[in-house]
Amino acid sequence: MAGLDVFNDTYFLSYCQNLYDADNTYDSEQTDRLDRHRHLDPESARFLASLVMMQKPKEVLEIGTSTGFSTLWLAYGLRHHSHAHFISLDIEKSRSDIAKRHLQAVGLSDLVDIRVQDALEFLTQNHKTFDFIFLDAERQFYCDYIASLHRSLTIGSVLVVDNVISHCDEVCQFLAAFTDDNRYICHTLEMGSGLFMAVRQEP
Repeated sequence: MAGLDVFNDTYFLSYCQNLYDADNTYDSEQTDRLDRHRHLDPESARFLASLVMMQKPKEVLEIGTSTGFSTLWLAYGLRHHSHAHFISLDIEKSRSDIAKRHLQAVGLSDLVDIRVQDALEFLTQNHKTFDFIFLDAERQFYCDYIASLHRSLTIGSVLVVDNVISHCDEVCQFLAAFTDDNRYICHTLEMGSGLFMAVRQEP
């Protein structure tokens, strides 16, 4: 898969739409949900890109690269911010490799540090704060991340979580750790499968 030397917006949009359609077809044929790519929906992906365009974060973390659809859109939103450092984590090397190829194909590979690493291991070892964190991974582990996420966010930092309406029963305890904490202003957005946004307002 050849990469672009110069980023082309029209090509990027077409590429993402084709990727989403192809992976939706792929997912519909899988009987085991763990085999599915389970991408963020396009509306939510564009919203993420808009958020990082507006926020201009210096440190960005994605937990759950999968095959890179949301990674593409986050990189798209960061493409004019040369100072941004964007880390995307996934525990599966095969999916991370696919994500790398997608990023290369649209000319955004230099913007993302793709890492094959367990999220809890990364968060436990992490000693810096992130301006923007996107969480879209295996929900049964979310509560294990809570303490480390609090430590990784500072005033003005934004945490966004996908699938909070479609799988509300699986994430309610995790979300309560932020909605019940007066250090955060929280919102649930009814787009796609539901996006939760927590903005850190106090140390």
